[in-house]
Amino acid sequence: MKNVSLKTLVAVLAAVFVLPALGMADGHKMKKHMKMMDSNGDGKVSAQEYASAAAKRFGKIDADGDGFITKSEMKKAKKKHKKKDKKKKHKKDKDDDRKDKSKHDNDD
Repeated sequence: MKNVSLKTLVAVLAAVFVLPALGMADGHKMKKHMKMMDSNGDGKVSAQEYASAAAKRFGKIDADGDGFITKSEMKKAKKKHKKKDKKKKHKKDKDDDRKDKSKHDNDD
């Protein structure tokens, strides 16, 4: 399989994980991503902090630790990420249902 260069990986990670966060209507997710990358807590993300966050993600995706990400590893990481998002959405939906039920019970 073809290996992905670090430069390509950083661009892909930015496109997949960071850039969507910047344009999200959901400000909570954007704040979460910023907080995750802002290691010194100054409210800004430097190039070094961004690179550090990208390296951390790289390490999570590079399952065999060989310093390269294969297409297979990228697919597995994407699948895992989608599964995690699905669980979060399910939990949020359940929480919303509980809030709606509680509100309805209080209206009686």
